[in-house]
Amino acid sequence: MNLTVQVPWTLRDLFWAIVIAAGGIVALNAAVLVLNGLLQISISQNNTALMLLVIVQDAIIVGAAWTFSVLRYRIGWEQVGLRRFDAAFGCLFSFALLGLSYFIRICYVVTAMALGWRLQPQEVIFRMDVSGWNFFLTFFSVAIVAPLTEEIFFRGFLYAGLRARLGVPSAMLISTLFFTALHFSVDAFVPIFVLGVFLAWVYEKTGSLYPGILLHAANNGIALIVLALAQALGMPLSF
Repeated sequence: MNLTVQVPWTLRDLFWAIVIAAGGIVALNAAVLVLNGLLQISISQNNTALMLLVIVQDAIIVGAAWTFSVLRYRIGWEQVGLRRFDAAFGCLFSFALLGLSYFIRICYVVTAMALGWRLQPQEVIFRMDVSGWNFFLTFFSVAIVAPLTEEIFFRGFLYAGLRARLGVPSAMLISTLFFTALHFSVDAFVPIFVLGVFLAWVYEKTGSLYPGILLHAANNGIALIVLALAQALGMPLSF
């Protein structure tokens, strides 16, 4: 089933949602910097505080999407993509793309190493604590909350809105660029961009956000497990 739902929100709605989401994230990080100075500590070095910040950031972006779709046009969440789908096809397609994304990621890392590039993971990864009980809070934030909220904003709201006005290729490119930019990582730009394209593709082919949420959650969950193993074994996180 291809995505066929027409959405009521406009390019102006998308613009203001992006402005509000970006402004909220900037304000949140500015507030953290101020608190760091006042308390003379680094809040982001505390894993519990860091994960709460991630959750608040996710709440900001999904709140922006909700304001300019569900609230503004008095519609249900199903029109933003939280709708039923063909479970067999959706799950198989999602996990096939997950495997392909990891194959591309491995090829990218191998190519970078062959060219002598030194790759660093996202800065936030170095501050994550995935040992003991901290693993569960981190997993909840990164592998459950983030996939749900980011898929609502970037695919259900942004991609769908752009698709209705600009067509599939342009919508996929623009929404994926915004998705990639949110992760603030130059070295991981290619893997994140590929994942973003695949997530939009899943939404386009299934007509539902749920398969993409599953793909996104599996991707983040695997990354956390690898991070936990690397920390436990004392392995380097850069290449």
